[in-house]
Amino acid sequence: MPNTFYGKKINEEIILNKEETAHIKITKKVEGEIIKVITGDGFIYTATIVKIGKKETILEIIDKEKPQENYKPYVSVYLGMSKWDRMHLLLEKMVELRANTFYLYRGEKSDINYKNLNKFQRSIIGTSKQTVFAHIPQINFVKFKEIPKKDTLVLDLDGKNDNLRKVLKELKGSQKINLVVGPEYGFSKREKEFFATNEFKTVNLGKSIFRFETSVIYAMSIINYEYNRLFI
Repeated sequence: MPNTFYGKKINEEIILNKEETAHIKITKKVEGEIIKVITGDGFIYTATIVKIGKKETILEIIDKEKPQENYKPYVSVYLGMSKWDRMHLLLEKMVELRANTFYLYRGEKSDINYKNLNKFQRSIIGTSKQTVFAHIPQINFVKFKEIPKKDTLVLDLDGKNDNLRKVLKELKGSQKINLVVGPEYGFSKREKEFFATNEFKTVNLGKSIFRFETSVIYAMSIINYEYNRLFI
């Protein structure tokens, strides 16, 4: 069950949608009870349940607090489109590890083409509720060639690439890091040539062969460790 609920703030009230209202009922909350709520604006709200309806719940804000969530460096993750079950797992773990924002692109080896991001954002919101992350990360589409070069680490298994520890030392002091991973079948030859031609920092993660979602989780964990990022 969620540690917080998610709603939309309107003046001094917060409205929970049909899905969140279902969670209210499952957890046997009642009118007059006090709960914690996030809306994505960086605050955790304390609110009283005013009315539980069939399709929405109305809350009255009592108090709010702004938790310390200024994780540095700011980490953006660029994901090649892959099968949903694996992307769902990856999103959950990356929110837990406090990635700040996500971008989804269609790689040449992607065997799926997502048209909207609704279920991606719902997955992110669900994990943010569980782990009480008030700054709910957003996810957007991006074209492959729009991936920024500056402060960007491309995760590739090619043994000729630099190791992650070396490249992170070169980035010490950076306020932002972009992590790029291909779809589950990896980068195409043309995509690798694009990274090489444009002098991206392409790194390998050692001799173990990772699944694509494991590589990002591993890299994010190392970034958190190297920057002592979660202890703010």
